[in-house]
Amino acid sequence: MNKASILIVLVILLGCRDKLTLISENTLIEKIIAEELPEPDSLAIIDPHGNTISVDSLKELELTGRYFEDFYVNQRNEIRELRVRLKTDGDDIFLAKVSQKLNPEREVRKIDIDCQKQVDLLHQVYELDQGIRTGASSVDPDVDHKNLEIIVNLLESCGMPTIDQVAQRGMDAIWLVLQHAPPTYQSKYIPQLELAADRGDLPKSVIALMKDRALMHEGKPQIYGSQIRNGELYLLFEPGLVNSRRESVGLEPIEEYLEKFGIKFDIDQMER
Repeated sequence: MNKASILIVLVILLGCRDKLTLISENTLIEKIIAEELPEPDSLAIIDPHGNTISVDSLKELELTGRYFEDFYVNQRNEIRELRVRLKTDGDDIFLAKVSQKLNPEREVRKIDIDCQKQVDLLHQVYELDQGIRTGASSVDPDVDHKNLEIIVNLLESCGMPTIDQVAQRGMDAIWLVLQHAPPTYQSKYIPQLELAADRGDLPKSVIALMKDRALMHEGKPQIYGSQIRNGELYLLFEPGLVNSRRESVGLEPIEEYLEKFGIKFDIDQMER
């Protein structure tokens, strides 16, 4: 084989070796769940600037919480390269999908609720919810799930009660249980909670925080600026009006709130 032929073969081989494609989202999720991702030290690791880096350097980037890792496969669908880039809101949505796969929501069963006894029932739920969150007690997911089943069935069968019907403790039981519930249930019942807050039966501030959390879970911008991801303020809707919204629900200015987390907020606020 002459030199020209050898060069052609080398070019073809190098081209095949370097032809890598981004692994699909579904395939990546499957590999994460099956724990089939290769160890980083078996891959080529590329930083955001296109430089090859070591595993130790990768770990340093991971500790900042600002980066995300993409995996690239060859034509045989074998993972060969890990590329590091800045994290985006879309990556949080991806991580939420992975979390749902790893920790699927438990089924909320339909149970009979006697609406005439909702006062006693809600007070019992309140005691159970707080009982596993005080002192040396550890949170029991079975207790939380049982409480969620009661609250969901009560709201579906009896509707949202008023503070005159169930007292403050009964109202608190409802929002506390939903606060600890999967975001899908928060999203479903937030409209009813907001109506209760408009009546003065619940603090508007706690419902605002729940709404931000549910929106973040759905990959949508938050409203009140309460949610922080990876040391940074999560995506915020109309940031120039956030303090007006926060004031309307009894929250402190966002500058003061974020200062507690070492985050600076310097977006000028507009008048409504």
